[in-house]
Amino acid sequence: MPRIPLTHSSGSADTLRSALDRWFRGRGFTMAVFEHGKARVMTDRMGEFIVFKLTQRPDHDTYYKEAHGGALIVFEIKVDEERVSYEGYCPLLLFGFWEKKLSFKQGAGGLFKYRDEGHRMELKLLEQIHRL
Repeated sequence: MPRIPLTHSSGSADTLRSALDRWFRGRGFTMAVFEHGKARVMTDRMGEFIVFKLTQRPDHDTYYKEAHGGALIVFEIKVDEERVSYEGYCPLLLFGFWEKKLSFKQGAGGLFKYRDEGHRMELKLLEQIHRL
């Protein structure tokens, strides 16, 4: 999980968290709502619904966005006064029940084009964090 130190004081952790929340929502992301530590997110792949199950990480805000082919891009963000830590991934549901986290991958194509979308979004996120 990358941990990015903040180069200058940007305010409290709440202020930083709020700035990142606005950034994510401005790019079409939704904050996950968890019940009993789980969230279910449904996407549409050409009329076929896919349900992803996200697991809550303590002290993290989880944002997701539908990507190419009904896939999901997920960022789990933890903010304090000194650094921002995050994990970005695309969940994959194998055989309808086994979940795997795929990392973003520059230049991924075909069925895995969403991994490249995640990579591009991660670069934009890093730019934003360095501005904070």
